[in-house]
Amino acid sequence: MKKGREISFCALAFLAGDFFGGWLTLPPMLYLALSLLSAAALLRCRRMMLFAAAFLLLGAASVQVSRMPPVRGETLWESRCATLKSRASERLGELVGEGDELAVLRAISIGDRGDLTRELKADYRRSGAMHLLALSGLHVGIIYKMLCWMLFFLGGGLIIRRLRSILVLLALWGFAAISGLSPSIARATLMITIYEISSFFRSGRDGINSLSVAALLICLADPEAPRSIGFQLSFCACLSLFTLFPFLRGLLKAKTAALRYVWDSVCVAVSCQAATAPLSYLYFGTFPRYFLITNLLAVPVAAAVLYLLAASLLLSPLPWLSGKASFLLGEALSLLNKTIATVAGL
Repeated sequence: MKKGREISFCALAFLAGDFFGGWLTLPPMLYLALSLLSAAALLRCRRMMLFAAAFLLLGAASVQVSRMPPVRGETLWESRCATLKSRASERLGELVGEGDELAVLRAISIGDRGDLTRELKADYRRSGAMHLLALSGLHVGIIYKMLCWMLFFLGGGLIIRRLRSILVLLALWGFAAISGLSPSIARATLMITIYEISSFFRSGRDGINSLSVAALLICLADPEAPRSIGFQLSFCACLSLFTLFPFLRGLLKAKTAALRYVWDSVCVAVSCQAATAPLSYLYFGTFPRYFLITNLLAVPVAAAVLYLLAASLLLSPLPWLSGKASFLLGEALSLLNKTIATVAGL
């Protein structure tokens, strides 16, 4: 096993136990007892297979324990998140007039899809761009890059870099709270959090290990997660970005920034689609034929929408500039919808 991959191996074992343990009916305490025995054996013999056995059994135990009837109502945290989301929705309505543009803006910024018309959803589905309307790692990644770019002026010293990481993470979790802390947003934000925090240590950042720890923590919090299609699709897509994307990217050495951007976009789209297409076909029986065109055309526009939204909000104290940014935001949303409609009509 490659050095430094122990946590990934253990997380994979836990996921396997969690996933397959859902179909077993043995008592949860039996799993826990076997896990403790495996862990005790580690004191005598440090072997990865014993680690795997312990995490496998712990995963199976966790899903059985999670199925015990909960006793709870809406928490204060959930109530606060709902209030923040409602206020954010009202603020978005002040920036963009009613219609499909506002519906799409609410969907891609705070995860509110209640105003989307059936025709609009159909266009996004046929074009292979439905993922743009469902808050996911794509949106978190765009916001993460935007925040890093906005804070570049702080400098590059060690302490400054850590301060920047903390500010970025606070902003990301604030966005996650406003969007309702949906599972897909929580997954992506947690993974970026682990990725950023790992830079504080000597071992440095490692995408696969960050993904593994995020999966482990999510399954500890929600043992039913591995059986959800959203969890499976998002982690397959992320894994492809750490494995398949670097390989595809290295096949062509782009000489200009524009060509490099286009090639990177193609590689990201192909990597994610290659990893998620089998699951999509298995669950939905469909495959988006124009996914490459959609991602090359629509994703940059969607990113521009989020950047313009940030500009509109930050420039609120300056009404004239904020109005210009809001106008451009509306135009970008209109362009996004027209692009999707064009691809859907092919």
